[in-house]
Amino acid sequence: MHRPTFDPYLNHPDVSIEVGADGVEHRYVSGGLARRMFLIFAAAYVLSYAFRSINAVIAEPLVRELGLSAGQLGLLASAYLLTFALMQLPVGIMLDRYGPRRTEAVLMAVAGLGAFIFAVADTFAWLWVGRALIGVGVSACLMAAVKAYSLYFRPHMQATMSSWMLVAGSLGALTVTTPVEALLPTLGWRGVFGITGGLCLLAMALLWYGLPVLFKPQKSQSLADMLQGFKVVFKHPHFWRVAPLATFMQGGFMAFHGLWVGPWFTRMAGLSNAEAAQAMFWVSGTLMLGYLTLGFITKKVSEAGGDEDQIMMVGMGLSLLVLAFQIWMGVDSSIWGWVLHALLVSTGIMTYTTCNKPFPKHLTGRSSTGLNLAIFVGAFSIQWGIGLGIDGFSALGFTPANAFRTSMGVLWVCMTLSWLWFARPGRKTSHLMN
Repeated sequence: MHRPTFDPYLNHPDVSIEVGADGVEHRYVSGGLARRMFLIFAAAYVLSYAFRSINAVIAEPLVRELGLSAGQLGLLASAYLLTFALMQLPVGIMLDRYGPRRTEAVLMAVAGLGAFIFAVADTFAWLWVGRALIGVGVSACLMAAVKAYSLYFRPHMQATMSSWMLVAGSLGALTVTTPVEALLPTLGWRGVFGITGGLCLLAMALLWYGLPVLFKPQKSQSLADMLQGFKVVFKHPHFWRVAPLATFMQGGFMAFHGLWVGPWFTRMAGLSNAEAAQAMFWVSGTLMLGYLTLGFITKKVSEAGGDEDQIMMVGMGLSLLVLAFQIWMGVDSSIWGWVLHALLVSTGIMTYTTCNKPFPKHLTGRSSTGLNLAIFVGAFSIQWGIGLGIDGFSALGFTPANAFRTSMGVLWVCMTLSWLWFARPGRKTSHLMN
């Protein structure tokens, strides 16, 4: 079926065309078209976040079935993060060249293939391959949305839309807590992955046929020129002010929430797998509440001409204090401490908007994915590193609880240093010209 490539939305009632002070034409969506765009991108991101978090729920069944060590479990779970990270620079180029709709639709088909392979795999190697393909397939889910919002939503709405995307992601995390735990006795983890593979194909169809074709492929720009854009991003000092914070704070929380929060509840707090899933439900639900609240707050602050970065700095600083307390308490740590930590750490989503501030629109895909590369390299390294740390400290004679606490303590030190690096005096953002 032939699909029109660009012109039909020139006169769409929900698309307005404006020329900014910089002389660049901007297309902004509103009304029903804006809502549809958000819902379709959000639906795909629900799946991305669900895949990221699901290993925390199925960790114990996987360990029992395959006899995995802590390091092996971390390596299997982090295969998603590794391939996700490796895809970020290619995704940045694809988003800026082919647009968010085309890029994400094609990649969701790869995610579906990975889920089907994981569902039928009978060896550790094939499980790793399936998990790795899932990481490739969902690697554009958030960045495609961020790119679309930077193109088609007015500036004062962009931080809010990014926050609401994380609300959708938290919904994905919620679906793999108590609901997946309830399905495991009937479907098993293989059946769960078979269903998610089918949902990936549905998301692909919605992206391809349900979104407007507003983006005109930028074929006039060579690959060398596209790569030059990354050079511009990576040379800017503001990027390297934000990147360590995002790597350790966002990546560290992602690593813990995506895998190790489950073993913390079962091994440290002594909860059953079902009780741990219920606790993770509350953590994920609070994270979703934090993103939702943050979306409204940042909108008000931005409209009033305030600095949204102050909200991020305070929230992430307080999250470090709560995390330190939880690690110190160890086996006596409270579930509600992790709930409070999730609420505070939700402010980390603002690193994307903060990172994009000095860059013109044609570079926002590459600046966002450049930051995402740092986050997911951090998440991969930290998720695997926590497992290696537990094994290593245990070999040195630490008790299992103290090995876990010490491994988390190393992460806390790295997080704190990254926060101090961003918050140091003299924080300025110099803008590049279009």
